[in-house]
Amino acid sequence: MFKRIFSAKKFVCLSAVVILLAAALCCCTEKDKNTGASETVTFKDALDRTVTVKKNPERVASLLGSFADTWIAAGGTLCAAAEDAWDDFGLNLPNAVNLGGAHSPSLEILLSADPDFVIASASTAADVEMKQTLEIAGITVAYFDVDTFYDYLSMLDICTDITGRKDLYEQNGIKVKEEIEKIKDKFSEANLPDEKRTILLLRTSSSLLKAKGSEGTVLGEMLCDLGCINIADNDKSLLDNLSVESIIWQEPYRIFAVAMGDETAAQKNLSKTMEENPAWGKLDAVENGRLHIMDRKLFNLKPNANWAKAYEQLVEILLREQ
Repeated sequence: MFKRIFSAKKFVCLSAVVILLAAALCCCTEKDKNTGASETVTFKDALDRTVTVKKNPERVASLLGSFADTWIAAGGTLCAAAEDAWDDFGLNLPNAVNLGGAHSPSLEILLSADPDFVIASASTAADVEMKQTLEIAGITVAYFDVDTFYDYLSMLDICTDITGRKDLYEQNGIKVKEEIEKIKDKFSEANLPDEKRTILLLRTSSSLLKAKGSEGTVLGEMLCDLGCINIADNDKSLLDNLSVESIIWQEPYRIFAVAMGDETAAQKNLSKTMEENPAWGKLDAVENGRLHIMDRKLFNLKPNANWAKAYEQLVEILLREQ
């Protein structure tokens, strides 16, 4: 009788242990599933593709120097980068291979670098053309398009999700945003009249001088964000034919010029163009020192974590008495 009761008790205890172990196993399995889900980040890229990338990918390549700079600011490392990561952004990338020019990165060198994640530019044709090859090779690629601070902030948010360094999103993104808001508030309080907000934006290189609209250019987008009026936005003919007569007729209060490529050569071409056509000298902005040659690194390249510095310099110019 005693043995029979003992056996029954033993059976109940063993059953309870089995149930507990099964429950624990279920919990572990569910936890593992959740952990697995949290090991990836999913987002929409600039080509409206749904991209899923593993957190902290070991080998990352950037096809644009400014994107390489953003990835580093997010706490990442690179196995490959476009040439401008070194030339324009001065990044220290001792273990990264050089993919060549930002407008024509080498697909062969990129594949030989064996990346598991590629950061590419949606506005660079050569990058977009690589998409299918990278997908077939099983390499995750995400496309970004950054023209404004807010584009940069969005990209940094995604990059720090991937690296897990949200502290760097606060440091290199949110704090910069707070600085920019203070600068913009200061500019708003100055209540600059509309006639002093009228500008012309020029882009110059060693061989070209063109008017640029606000959309799609770093400086143009910043000026638009501050409420300035770019005459090239309303007179599209200026984008194709830089007519000094048309500019004189519209009389922008300030002219901003930003260089592409070699700054010295670009400024020489700007000076030469204006000297060869005396009509430029009739512009009030030129005659009274309101032609501003802007820092290429801040106003043509992406300033990234220095975007507040760029806004500060621009507002300082706009609020000058002259």
